[in-house]
Amino acid sequence: MRQAVTTAPGVMTVHEVDEPVCPPGRIRIGVEIVGLCGSDYHLFSGAHPYARFPQTQGHEFSGRVLEVGPGYVGPVAAGDRVVVEPFVECGTCVACRAGRSNCCSTLQVMGGHISGALAEQVVVPAEHVYQAGALAADIAALVEPISIGMQAVRRGQVTSEDRVVVLGAGPVGLAATLSAADIGAQVLVVDRVASRLENARNLGAERVVDNSRVDVRAAVAEWTAGDGAGVVVEATGVPALVRESFELVCASGRIVVVGISGAEASIPVIEFSRKEVSVYGSRNSVGLFPDAIDLVERNAARLAPLITHRFELDRVGEAIAFALNNPDQVEKVVIEIGGNP
Repeated sequence: MRQAVTTAPGVMTVHEVDEPVCPPGRIRIGVEIVGLCGSDYHLFSGAHPYARFPQTQGHEFSGRVLEVGPGYVGPVAAGDRVVVEPFVECGTCVACRAGRSNCCSTLQVMGGHISGALAEQVVVPAEHVYQAGALAADIAALVEPISIGMQAVRRGQVTSEDRVVVLGAGPVGLAATLSAADIGAQVLVVDRVASRLENARNLGAERVVDNSRVDVRAAVAEWTAGDGAGVVVEATGVPALVRESFELVCASGRIVVVGISGAEASIPVIEFSRKEVSVYGSRNSVGLFPDAIDLVERNAARLAPLITHRFELDRVGEAIAFALNNPDQVEKVVIEIGGNP
């Protein structure tokens, strides 16, 4: 089978390797679609804190089941279109024992720590495989990033009574926007790319703010009648925006940091205590794939425009370079590997 391998920063090749075997407890999948995200771009460039080489990237994907491992008893069968929670947890650490395997102390994420989905076939733990129903392959590949946004919203304990500010309208920020709006919360989204702000509106944002032109603190103060946001979801990883979250959140409010960066961020300690702010990290998702599949099914037509570019597996290095060089044009790039998208 063909497999893409990032061998060094900015260098990716596609070559032939043996097909994987499918031991007990695993399911072998023929990959159809892989979505690329900011993590993939930064892993490719070497800027991501988890970057390592050589590595096969890709963690947002859909595919068809080719084989279930010996002894498997469950709903998934050969031929099913499926989506996958792309990690392997230890099952025994303190996080796993608490039911939070998404932040397992030795977590191995596909495409980062272990081999990912930019290949014609992958073998994954059976317990992380979910039937995608009637979803088209490309839309099904959006389930994973949608689950990331849903996790951030759940971490922030968002309710229909909340006003939520989302900083960043990339795929995860948009996923958080859709998830919060679906709950009934009012959502304001901040970004500086017009097309992304338009996507945010289409996915339920009540208001959008271009932070290259508008004072965000003034806009949030006006939108909340001076109270500040009940929840701020920081989806960029930009240290200055992590700090600004403390200015935007209301007294007794919640901040959720889901953006990834290797940089350090300063925080205004007085605001931390004066407002009694609760700050949450958010990583991957846990137990949310069924809900994410349902959310994607109900919003498939609204989500489809997020897929802006398509490339074949042989051109994946070109696809990543294009996304890095044209951020204003790209929302979601997908790699078409097999099957009918």
